[in-house]
Amino acid sequence: MISLHRSVTRISSKCYGRTMKNRTLIRLTSGRGHPTAGIIVIGNEILKGQVKDTNSFYASKLLYEHGISVQKISIVPDRVEDIVVEIKNFSEKFNYIFTSGGIGPTHDDVTYEAVALAFNDTLHYHPALVNIVKTYLNSGNFPSPGYKMAYVPTRSVLKFGKNEVTGKSLRYPCVIMEKVHIFPGSPVFFQPSFQALCKDLFVDCNSFATTEIYINAKEESFADILSAVVRKCPNVLFGSYPEFNRHYKVRVTMESESEEDVETAKKMFCDLVPANVLVHYDCAPHVDCLAKYENLLGGSHRRSVYESSLKKFVDYYQKADEVWIYLDGSEESIIMVHLARVADSKLGGSKRRFRAICSKSDKMNKFFHDLSERYNVELCNLQCDEIDAPEVVKNWIVSRAELRILLLGKRLNGNEREIYDNLARLNENISVPVQIHFPLIDWTNEDVASFFGSLSLPHYTIETQSNR
Repeated sequence: MISLHRSVTRISSKCYGRTMKNRTLIRLTSGRGHPTAGIIVIGNEILKGQVKDTNSFYASKLLYEHGISVQKISIVPDRVEDIVVEIKNFSEKFNYIFTSGGIGPTHDDVTYEAVALAFNDTLHYHPALVNIVKTYLNSGNFPSPGYKMAYVPTRSVLKFGKNEVTGKSLRYPCVIMEKVHIFPGSPVFFQPSFQALCKDLFVDCNSFATTEIYINAKEESFADILSAVVRKCPNVLFGSYPEFNRHYKVRVTMESESEEDVETAKKMFCDLVPANVLVHYDCAPHVDCLAKYENLLGGSHRRSVYESSLKKFVDYYQKADEVWIYLDGSEESIIMVHLARVADSKLGGSKRRFRAICSKSDKMNKFFHDLSERYNVELCNLQCDEIDAPEVVKNWIVSRAELRILLLGKRLNGNEREIYDNLARLNENISVPVQIHFPLIDWTNEDVASFFGSLSLPHYTIETQSNR
């Protein structure tokens, strides 16, 4: 290992040989009263594009939800000097620092060494970590390479969190050295550990006062209006984001310490923008879905169609374990997933886990995953092309003894597809112990469009796939 004293001297001269320019955009960088944070992602593989960094996205989102203002994300190579420079720099500016990566057993895992250097500390084998490495990581007898994960800064402390799902303590802790919270790079370990720390560390932090406005027009059509409102509302931070969404074209965000300031800015902006481009959009249609469904019925001339379909779903989900949905990303299949959630709420809101199957669709896998997370769907990917789906579905059905009903989004008019006809023929096969049901069979194109748009249901786009 590199000599700690020699490296500290060399790195300090690099770090402090330059002066930092004062920031003029104080409103944008100060955190506006909220604690600030910086995230350091460590790894040559990230910089080479060999591995996609998802940890900083996950951490930033979670920190924002807890009222923590992330001010900077930095990606650095597996080089001690670079990591130390960033840690020193971040320590001067932010309340919290979070690192991801570089704590494994190999030669390029140097995060612990860098943290020790940054704070003029030494390294030692922490007894608790040595026991973890020996007991759970199957690293053999000391001093095998695996024990490098127990070689941490001497003054650091360990924080064991709990898994949000199981309630059990996580096996490997977050190692904390002053402001720096050190996490592994693998998302499988990073996410539950980071979630547990946030829940414990930021329980008393105030969330941001925020609102979002959705506009069905291009940015240039309201840019001057937004600029005028920005000048009149100095305590509000604004953002404007063009997005590929069937419900709107641009999302405008407003954020402040004060709910009153946000509401004032929102009213000022909405009063100046043409009313016909403002869109009522619900980014969480699955939340309070029964109340939203009932509100839709009150203003719909297709009330009888929607009520009839929901009644079917209520009947189906009396025995939820027997029902699966064929999910293909179509509007009809998403409507069925949503109606299943509404039916569950009507039956008492048990938040049960629904079940759905899909054929192989690499381009839609991320969308399917997000949809299953949002609606709590157990999704079985049959790993077959759509053309082979009927035969694969038939064989799969036979293997599922509890399966009695498969819901298909087939309609009489408007969405004719060969796959639907082929799956529907399974009803004629006496060897298949399952009934194929078509709960939306009588829906028209207008019914689908009105239901989908009024409730802002999620939909697949190329942008949906690439942005998450």
